[in-house]
Amino acid sequence: MDLLLLVPVLLLQDPRDRLQEAVREGRLEEARAALREMAAGDGARAARGLIAALPRARDRMASLLKGSVGARSDYDRIDSSFSFGLEEERIKNRSLEKAKERIQEANARAAEGELVYDAIRGAFATLKPEAVPVLAEEAGRTGSWILKCELIEGLGSMGAEKPLLALLAREKEPVALAAILHAGVPERGAAFFKDAHWQVRLGALRSVAASKERVETVIDALPAADARWRNAAFGGLRDLTKTDLPPDPEVWQDWWKANGADFLAERYNPSRPRELEGPHRTTFYGIPIRSSRVCFIIDRSRSMAEQGRFAAAVKELKRLVDELPDGALVNILFFGETVTAFAASTRPLDKSVRRDLGAFIDKQRYESGTDLYRALEKGLTLVGSAETGLLREDGVDTLVVLSDGQATIGRLVDDDLVGRVIARRARYLRPVIHTVSLVNDARSLKLLSELTGGEYRCK
Repeated sequence: MDLLLLVPVLLLQDPRDRLQEAVREGRLEEARAALREMAAGDGARAARGLIAALPRARDRMASLLKGSVGARSDYDRIDSSFSFGLEEERIKNRSLEKAKERIQEANARAAEGELVYDAIRGAFATLKPEAVPVLAEEAGRTGSWILKCELIEGLGSMGAEKPLLALLAREKEPVALAAILHAGVPERGAAFFKDAHWQVRLGALRSVAASKERVETVIDALPAADARWRNAAFGGLRDLTKTDLPPDPEVWQDWWKANGADFLAERYNPSRPRELEGPHRTTFYGIPIRSSRVCFIIDRSRSMAEQGRFAAAVKELKRLVDELPDGALVNILFFGETVTAFAASTRPLDKSVRRDLGAFIDKQRYESGTDLYRALEKGLTLVGSAETGLLREDGVDTLVVLSDGQATIGRLVDDDLVGRVIARRARYLRPVIHTVSLVNDARSLKLLSELTGGEYRCK
């Protein structure tokens, strides 16, 4: 074989080069094979390979999504009007069929690119310990907020607590602090219970969830906490203490006064779990809304007029707004061909805001088309910026999405892509996304809730 032809082959024998090739071509199985081989080899070398692959995978995803959007634009530009000439009609139909095939191919490649990226992120947990110093050094050095979060998440999956603590002492950006705390640093977590950003506070809670020594600190923080934090804390307390009590701060405070010393001394003997009712749960189409920072994203496309779907959704929405406590931070987006927001940011509920919300809901009118992706993108801006990683202090922690079907217009329409791309963009912003489909199972909505820790209902 000619030496010049042999060089590329030899280069691709390195699994890091094969990974880069798999990223470039969007080949999932080849990426997985290369990642397995890297994990079995030198840990530091593998770490450097993953560090190099992550930004390239993100760039490739952006390129593949652009190709998907372009393929759909090409289809829309084809003249589909009726032609009296038989041959002309046949040519148009053939052009449309080929354009549809290109859309399907472009969508499949873009979805594969998303899975390749997920595989690279998931590979950190398989690396050998010598990878840790390399990852920690790059996490502390990089100016890319998203690479920093990816590497911190990787360190967390490897149980690298000391490097995470070192990063925690230096980091100032809330998005990075939240990533470190979610990755697990129980020694310092409680110090961030009063941070200005809910993502940091929630990460702090998660970091101490398994610590018996922090139970009192968690219980003391319950009365002033946001609803999502408080409900997460109740679940963690039940699991850690093996005690089933109502989700009520005062009940847990009384329990600690009576049993705290025995619990810490490991003399506590929990009674048999009991089914106890706590305070009334606010729900939306059966989904518990465990949040006091919530944005509702409601479909107003023309099909929602059928069988009274929109009227029923509005009734349910108004009931829920009335039941949420005063001071809860709320916004509502309605979407069809366009997206309309109640306010530029969240508003704290009171009598006046409830009145304004009711008027806003009542003036909505149906629109042609369902631009679900655009509505979800707008919803994410009420949490923070998926481009810069900046988190809003007044941001929501929960998005509740209701639609009667799939996206029909917009930048992205494919079910897999809508669900996966929004979930990826939301990953380090950390909202829970609950979804409701009013007609048939909507894969985009179901996938979105699964990937963000939310609940899905099909009515």
